[in-house]
Amino acid sequence: MSSTFVDMKEYRDAVIKDLQSRAGVINAQEFFGSRDKKPLETCLEELERSQVFVMFLGPRYGSVDSSSGKSFVEREYERAGELNLPRFAYIMDDDQPFPVKFVSKGEDAVKLDAFKRRVRSNLTVSPYTTPEDLAQKLYSDLKRELPKHGFVLGHKAEADSDISASKLIQEFQLLPKLFHGRKATFEVTLGRSERATYQECDAFSYDYGTAISRSVAPTDPDLRHRLMNGGPRKVFAHGEVAAQLMKLSEEVPTSITVKFIQGSYRSSTPIYDLEYEHDAFHSIAAQFAAKNRVVVDYRDSWHFVTGFELVEVGSGDS
Repeated sequence: MSSTFVDMKEYRDAVIKDLQSRAGVINAQEFFGSRDKKPLETCLEELERSQVFVMFLGPRYGSVDSSSGKSFVEREYERAGELNLPRFAYIMDDDQPFPVKFVSKGEDAVKLDAFKRRVRSNLTVSPYTTPEDLAQKLYSDLKRELPKHGFVLGHKAEADSDISASKLIQEFQLLPKLFHGRKATFEVTLGRSERATYQECDAFSYDYGTAISRSVAPTDPDLRHRLMNGGPRKVFAHGEVAAQLMKLSEEVPTSITVKFIQGSYRSSTPIYDLEYEHDAFHSIAAQFAAKNRVVVDYRDSWHFVTGFELVEVGSGDS
């Protein structure tokens, strides 16, 4: 999956989560890890391990390779062509609003325009608007086109409905990013309704104030034990589904169908230091006493979160 990074994070997240939930494995910068190689070298190396090339362009040209004068994305596009990979390209609609700070100007804008013309002349390109629009179009296109290239999109394993909820939860515990989006049905007793926290909404891409959560306690002992030992402990719902989740009783066991979800959020912790009031007429001891505690920097931390998202109530067998 090739695109610029900082400006397209929401779009990348939407595509990754959608493809992981329906197709399994996707190769993207988010999963490369640290390496003793230059970024472009890593990208091109990973490209050679891929079977299909997907690219989406926005209003930013991106990081430029000094040796060729071309962006990383353009270099990846060219390399995918040399490898004869099936290539799928998407270009953002010109009328789609976008933060001005990410829009290329000057020479980069000229290069981006030329690159887009080149892509349109080589491939049949789809326009896109929102992250959800891109994810939906991409999956539909891959599902339709990949069989023509000899690929099967999706899990070859048995359907989720044929696998026990305990097995599905175990797989999600071990590989949450791979099994994001899979579904299970089981009977639970629910805790009281609570507003989903700002951090949870950030991790799961909910609008704060539109989502709730409830603790879940499966009636099946094996499921309950598995959730108590590292499994998701809450079920979430947002929008109209949140109102449905709120109405469920806290006392009566209820059969629910849920989707496994995962995400992350960032927190910043201030780093403090002491600021002294220097005065030539005061002793060193007096200067030390006249100190102020000030913030000098922030330390960012990423937090990983898993949970269930309510799909429907009272459907299927546990």
